[in-house]
Amino acid sequence: MIIKTLEKSFYSDWNSFVRKSPQGSLFSETWYLDILKVKYQVLCVIDEDNSIIAGIVLAKNQINTYSNPMLDKYLGVLLKDEVLPRSQKTLSKQYKAQELLVSDLKKYKSFDYYFHSNYTNWIPFYWKGFTQQTRYTYRINLKENIDDIQKKFHGNLRNDIKNAIKNDINIIRDIDFDSFFDIINKTFLRQGSKAPFDKLKLKSFIEKMNNKGCYNSFAARDSKGNTIAVCGIVHDSKSSYLILNGIDIKKHIRGANALMLFESIKYYQSKCNLYDFEGSMLPGVEQFYRRFGGELASYYRIWSDNFFNYTKTKAKKVYKKMRYGR
Repeated sequence: MIIKTLEKSFYSDWNSFVRKSPQGSLFSETWYLDILKVKYQVLCVIDEDNSIIAGIVLAKNQINTYSNPMLDKYLGVLLKDEVLPRSQKTLSKQYKAQELLVSDLKKYKSFDYYFHSNYTNWIPFYWKGFTQQTRYTYRINLKENIDDIQKKFHGNLRNDIKNAIKNDINIIRDIDFDSFFDIINKTFLRQGSKAPFDKLKLKSFIEKMNNKGCYNSFAARDSKGNTIAVCGIVHDSKSSYLILNGIDIKKHIRGANALMLFESIKYYQSKCNLYDFEGSMLPGVEQFYRRFGGELASYYRIWSDNFFNYTKTKAKKVYKKMRYGR
């Protein structure tokens, strides 16, 4: 085994590897990172037969540190399907590949990523002095029929949806960008700040994702045609991911957001295996997503335990408190 940084001419091989990996998602594919316009490199472990058996995208975020860029939820280590621990031999191969990878990652002082929920063994990182925090998301199994999915909804959520229907809330798909951004921005303004997205960059991202056929927006409108809730969802063949969700609290009608998300769940049922709410550790948001009856799924944040990251994390908390009020 050897470790190497992939040249761009081999990115198609990497993207194919990502699609087959249990930890793979569109968030690790190079075309998605290109659409986000972020700096990145792909670090891989190559087997004796010149195939990729493990790898990681080292992307930089908006403050130029090695961490998840905005709108890129899951990165971290990806493993070849055959490398998964089905026997002592494959388990040993998995450890060897990761030890090579993790040893090299020690040189990136700002290393701090959210990993895919299918990455479940962080021992090689622990051995090298990295730190881990477990976080959570909710995922709905879209292989179930819609009636069984709906039966798992909390009673209060079902009542909220009925209230929205009673009040003639209309759910539309592919909302115009200006209306979409207006609601997203109002959501942040309510928290004491404007949206953390550059409007033109977000518009470009959505347009390019639409061209790839990997993005959908939904909106809830009242009987007067006012847009009162919106969401933006990206997807690959495995899962859909709720990356944007906002409401206009001044015009909001109880259940409008819930009805909109329910309609998006129904839309994706024939297109993916999972609906990922992308998690939130905020009590109110977590409780709302939990009411949809999805399965609780854990995922790791893993970072280099050093003074640089300690200072960065503290500064980030102060920044969020000042900018977003949380």
